[in-house]
Amino acid sequence: MSRIQQVIETLEAERAHVQKHLTWLEQQIKEFHAHNGDSAASAPARSVRRATARRASKRRAVARRRHGDTKARIIDYLAKHPGSTAGDVAKGLNLNPGSTSSRLTQLAKAGEIKKASRGYTKK
Repeated sequence: MSRIQQVIETLEAERAHVQKHLTWLEQQIKEFHAHNGDSAASAPARSVRRATARRASKRRAVARRRHGDTKARIIDYLAKHPGSTAGDVAKGLNLNPGSTSSRLTQLAKAGEIKKASRGYTKK
């Protein structure tokens, strides 16, 4: 038997296996819909969306109300908590971890803080 024929047979066996699995999955979906009476499709998602929108709106409002200089807050935090990581600073100041990490890197490059073996310290 040639190598190509072996590959073809292997692929056909795999296709048969996948088709069998798809048939099983379709049966599971039918049973799920039969069990739930297709109520999941007709359930209104409006209240969920409204609640999510309210939470997002509150988060945006809090972010807009946030006053003060983030740079100064970070430097003050590091003075009180030397060796803090970006995650520690973000949690301590209730900031976004990604933004905090970027800000710490900028401050370290500018020489305003120092990168320690673990975390950052005030210069």
